[in-house]
Amino acid sequence: MKRRIIELNVNNRQEFLKLSVNPASIVFTDMQNNQQINLLEVGTALLLGNRGLITTTLESFFPSESSPFYKRYGGVRTPQECKALFKKWKDKNMIVRLIISDMDINLAMAINNFTATHREGDDDIYYSIELVEYKTLNVPTVKVSTKVKSSIQRRPAPTAPSKSKPSGGSSAGRSYTIKSGDTLWAIATRYYGNGAQYSKIYNANKGTIESVAKSRGFRSSQNGHWIFPGTSITIP
Repeated sequence: MKRRIIELNVNNRQEFLKLSVNPASIVFTDMQNNQQINLLEVGTALLLGNRGLITTTLESFFPSESSPFYKRYGGVRTPQECKALFKKWKDKNMIVRLIISDMDINLAMAINNFTATHREGDDDIYYSIELVEYKTLNVPTVKVSTKVKSSIQRRPAPTAPSKSKPSGGSSAGRSYTIKSGDTLWAIATRYYGNGAQYSKIYNANKGTIESVAKSRGFRSSQNGHWIFPGTSITIP
């Protein structure tokens, strides 16, 4: 009996695909960017790096409409449609969210490679899709002065006294009550203009979100995937 649910979706589930036939096994590789260096008269030393990107490869097949797997698991797309969907996501560089129900997996990933195989006399399409974790880059900006220093000293111009402005209210710590149909991705898009910032909201409200998810019978919220109407959260 199929118990594990594997879903891939884009743009906050505007398009999604639940696998009708799960891979026989799933392996996640979590690299650490350590570096070995050779030092004279010392030998090899290890420089510890930061966590790398998580990678995985899903290998299975899209069952045809005549397959018992298609009927049993209620397929909604033909193999050709499933293949075209994966190819479109790859060609358009779309960020794919991978969710695996019983593994607490909820990752934003990119399709690094997609292979489809057609076998003689078989309407099923066999595939292999390689996924690599996607992270947004937070690159600090550096201001560089373009002014050239002059050797000529000038008398500073008199400055008018500055007028103090009343301080405006801070936008930090805004309160929001989750409504039906909300997702953290959509809320982050609304407040930050970038759905990928959903983890910022989740981390600020992790205790509340996890507590509500457990009260609804879930083992966890799967990193904020499961949220419920009426929950009050803070937008940092």
